[in-house]
Amino acid sequence: MLKRKGRRQLEEFFNFQITTIRDRGAPEQIVEILQSQKGVVLKKARKLTFGNGNIPFLPVIPRTFRGIYDLIVMVKNGEKTGRVCLDPTEISDVARTPQTPYYIYNVEDGSATRGEPPKNIRKIFKGQKRCPLTVAEAIALAIHTDVLLRHYVWASGSRYGFADLVPDIGLLDGSGRPGLAWDYVHNSFNQWGSPSCGNRG
Repeated sequence: MLKRKGRRQLEEFFNFQITTIRDRGAPEQIVEILQSQKGVVLKKARKLTFGNGNIPFLPVIPRTFRGIYDLIVMVKNGEKTGRVCLDPTEISDVARTPQTPYYIYNVEDGSATRGEPPKNIRKIFKGQKRCPLTVAEAIALAIHTDVLLRHYVWASGSRYGFADLVPDIGLLDGSGRPGLAWDYVHNSFNQWGSPSCGNRG
């Protein structure tokens, strides 16, 4: 079912996200950059229709502004903060994204693609006119939602080292701590999905 969101609802949602990234330790200058986009974000979001359960928008701090170690600690499961389990210098994005803090819109959290290997995702999303999330965008999703309590996520808009490896975010075995790791693009697990967005900017 497609539906629109009211301005008041969207404004409250925007304010809550700003509070979240501030509470999670984002530098105030970055918070201000995202806050300054409020009018544009709300105007754009009010024109969109959203699938059932889709998130209207999410603020993204790109890797050009904060490193992976700084971003992943903003992901929490209770009192446990995220951990990096790969070499951040080996991450590359296959999707083009803004270089300054920005928003993504009409975000599906990966539930729709659970069990689908990342190698199939670009073809699937191309037909739907959607974009797979990059590492920074997947981290944003994990910061602002409880997605990791429901399923884990592939960052199918990024690659790790080689074309056949993809970063992912899940809860580390035995600890429940969020972790950024990697796996093969052809692997398929029912507990994993590739989140997507309608557009960026």
